Amino acid sequence: MADISFMPNPVVVGLQTVPFLLTLGGLHYLIFQPMLAYLEGREDAIDGARKRAAELEGALAGKAGAYEDKVRATRQALAAERAAARARTVAEADAVVAQARAAAEARVAAAVVEIGAQRDAARSGLAAQAHGLADRIADQVLGRTA
Repeated sequence: MADISFMPNPVVVGLQTVPFLLTLGGLHYLIFQPMLAYLEGREDAIDGARKRAAELEGALAGKAGAYEDKVRATRQALAAERAAARARTVAEADAVVAQARAAAEARVAAAVVEIGAQRDAARSGLAAQAHGLADRIADQVLGRTA
């Protein structure tokens, strides 16, 4: 039988190790180092984009707050203007109603005076007629002829 040794030949191992190490070094400089630099650059770009997005969100929140404040102030101003217009309209309506009420009261007072005058005239006329009628009835009852 042939003598088979499990011990590797150091010369063959050395000759195989040298190209392996040279290939590994070349891969490191040609592929691994640029790839790691690219990945780090990409990560830095992502972090920068995240920071920029956070800054933009902060600025947007500030502008949105300012916008909300302006909208709130405008709404308050419009509400105050609307209330003032409503107050003016109510005051004008009250003035018109008061004027109409005064005119109506004046007409009612004039009508009351006129009705009172007509009542007094009717009372005087009826009193005169009643006296005349009473005299005629008394004459008829007493048998007098006029």
